[in-house]
Amino acid sequence: MSDSLSVRYGPWALVAGASDGIGEAFARELAAGGLNLVLLARRTELLQQLAASMESEHGISTRCITADLTSPDILAQVREHTDDLEIGLLVYNAGATHGAAHVLDKPLESALGLVALNCVGPLSLSHHLGGRMRARGRGGIMLLSSLASLSGGSYTAVYNATKSFEMILAEGLWHELKPQGVDAMCLMVGATRTPSMLNSMPSFAAYPGLMAPAQVAAEGLGFLGRGPMWVAGAHNREIARRLLPNPRVPQIKALSAASAGIFGKPVLDPEGEDF
Repeated sequence: MSDSLSVRYGPWALVAGASDGIGEAFARELAAGGLNLVLLARRTELLQQLAASMESEHGISTRCITADLTSPDILAQVREHTDDLEIGLLVYNAGATHGAAHVLDKPLESALGLVALNCVGPLSLSHHLGGRMRARGRGGIMLLSSLASLSGGSYTAVYNATKSFEMILAEGLWHELKPQGVDAMCLMVGATRTPSMLNSMPSFAAYPGLMAPAQVAAEGLGFLGRGPMWVAGAHNREIARRLLPNPRVPQIKALSAASAGIFGKPVLDPEGEDF
């Protein structure tokens, strides 16, 4: 898989939320595959340490963007650092939930921050970078969602809703961009042993089915280009199949064909596998 990454998606990949955990694991996997990296996160020191490590170990080039993905000008910041690069792969990894409370028991600003992080951010970067990928006829977009996206529920209602946005957006991008040579995918993630989750909730270490970040990244990159969604981890796939019993590919195609008929647009029929 690693040898083909630079051919399919090179020469540069942008990893948003790259400072540690799953984002760091993606950065290491992509660097091993020969891609140069743009690393984006809020913590400058961690980004610079990771960049130096990847340059030393794999001989790649890196750029670091210290930015908050909830910032209203996040796209302008990304463009300032990347418009001179050919970015062939976007990995949008952000938006873990920390703590739990009912929607009305938290400030509205907290909920709107999740909307910015999990809806505005991925849409903005996918729209800009996806357009450039479509123009060159190849590329990849991977948006990381969560098992929580599969249902509404108390205590994390806004998080669940915004992660559902990412899932549906990625599926739609898959159907639209696959015929243009661009692979789009939702990577559905369950409980994962990341530093931020362990620091915020030490008991999380004993949660059943906990995955390692490197396993999540490897599974996601291994499925990219094959279908609209992959659920990382066999335990998590069983949960997802119970909550999403209908295969996704024919469902996406059917709804897309219905929309095409209503609005008089061409019907697309990309090939893809289900998770």
